[in-house]
Amino acid sequence: MPVTKADLGHRIDQARGQERADLVIKNVRMLDVVHGTLHRTDIAICGKTIVGTLEDYSGAVEIDGSDRVAVPGFIDAHVHVESSLVTPGEFDGCVLPRGTTTAVCDPHEISNVLGEAGLKYFLDASEGLAMDLRVQLSSCVPATGLETSGATLGASVLAKYRDHPRTLGLAEFMNYPGLFAKDSEVMDKLVAFAGRHIDGHAPLVRGKDLNGYLAAGIRNCHETTGAEEAQEKLAKGMQVLIRDGSVSRDVAALTPILNARTAPFCGFCTDDRNPLEIGQEGHMDHLIRTAIGLGA
Repeated sequence: MPVTKADLGHRIDQARGQERADLVIKNVRMLDVVHGTLHRTDIAICGKTIVGTLEDYSGAVEIDGSDRVAVPGFIDAHVHVESSLVTPGEFDGCVLPRGTTTAVCDPHEISNVLGEAGLKYFLDASEGLAMDLRVQLSSCVPATGLETSGATLGASVLAKYRDHPRTLGLAEFMNYPGLFAKDSEVMDKLVAFAGRHIDGHAPLVRGKDLNGYLAAGIRNCHETTGAEEAQEKLAKGMQVLIRDGSVSRDVAALTPILNARTAPFCGFCTDDRNPLEIGQEGHMDHLIRTAIGLGA
């Protein structure tokens, strides 16, 4: 919804303590991710916006947080919700209690079966969730010309949803052989989303081939499985998404690349994680615990 002057006025007044906040979480320990410290503080919230920290506040509603630690919500940087074998609404219920407040999904599995109808289902479903589910537009349906799929999503179809409020851009561009061959349909998709966010999928792509892949405007890769490969990608300006799902588990191999310099260019993702492992081990919280256990 658009922000009004009245909305901004309430935020400013509640942040300054001139008006009681709508909600205050009192006396919580809050993680300062810039300095790596915990602060005892109140957290003031106006509507859906955090407006005050590191100060004392009073609120229309107050919650005692003295036995809690507040941290930023976890973001799953790349996931196929269909791999969880539940609907987006059920996925929300599975991962939100574990701290995942945002996920960037690629519905290419349902799109491979149902085409545009599957893509539209995910866009519609993402609107009514408690978590923030962002939908990348599936770039490779089918993945290659050798695949037998139920549908095809061409550049003209994807472009219709380019400015949808739930989309960020183009999902993982796994057809890197088509990119190197400058396939006409591949080029049409890349041109249609030039300057927008384009997710990558480039396992073992190195050297000048990696330069060519990046030159097409692709920004990240979640298919990196070795530290040396990851270091090259980071050095060339590519973001590395460290994956740990039900099939591919790369946290152990890639945790050594994490340090104060590289962390801003890395992220965590699950890609494909089944509901049993979400229930038993966790979601993004499991990846973070694992990395910390390995010394990150």
